[in-house]
Amino acid sequence: MVSCVRIGVVPKLNSPEALQLAKLVLKSAENKGLAAFLDARARELVSWDKFFYVGKDSVDMIIVVGGDGTVLNTLHLLGDSDVPIATIRYGRRGFLCDVPPYEYSEMISRIASGDYKLVEYMRLKGEVKGVGETPPALNELAIVSSGSGRAKVTRLYVHKDGEELYRRLVGDGVIVATPVGSTAYSLAAGGPVVDPSMRALIVTPLASITLCTRPVILPPNSEVRVTVARDSPEALLIVDGAFSVTLKPRDSVIIREYRKPAKFARFYLGDYYVRIFERCL
Repeated sequence: MVSCVRIGVVPKLNSPEALQLAKLVLKSAENKGLAAFLDARARELVSWDKFFYVGKDSVDMIIVVGGDGTVLNTLHLLGDSDVPIATIRYGRRGFLCDVPPYEYSEMISRIASGDYKLVEYMRLKGEVKGVGETPPALNELAIVSSGSGRAKVTRLYVHKDGEELYRRLVGDGVIVATPVGSTAYSLAAGGPVVDPSMRALIVTPLASITLCTRPVILPPNSEVRVTVARDSPEALLIVDGAFSVTLKPRDSVIIREYRKPAKFARFYLGDYYVRIFERCL
């Protein structure tokens, strides 16, 4: 006997529209024979009687109803879990989300019949001495200035596998991104678009005043070390825009590929580049 598929629904908590849609998703899943559970953080916001805790309770798939921030927060909570994420776009930025809100019912039907593709996206981790490992990053780790005025200019040393990548990087900081993250902060800073099916580290300087510093694409087994110079003000290490650590002069961040990729259930893969470049229209 085949066990019932357990679906966890994670809505954007501060969006009444996303919460309303989450209720419709839950009802649709139950009507199609799936067991549907609501993120326990939304129990006071959505009327539903079955709940789960993200990263603690077992489900077969999580449906995120929101934007990129909700997706990234969910991934941070999941950590090393292998549960795949399906996404319904309902936020200001939904580039990671592939299903439009009006197709939620069809999406549920396709989940019930197994009509979707599981894809894996490379993630990164950072390690800071005295702090430990950061949460896994789907988009990027950014080392940026934390001051204002003259104190805004950071001075960094960037090494790849122990060898200098940039002799001395002076400016607003540096981004180390994944291929998925190449279309986020890194792209806004002038970095290249890298196909998300690849595994690579994209290093993009931020507003560098040092001549001849350009974005670089590195192999996935590379180790990137970013060190705050002793004559630099403090900097911030920011992971996916959600987790941050203060870096003092002489502090270093070691960035490598994370041991587990993120898993997504995808329903529309063919329009990836269309969605990237339609931003330019």
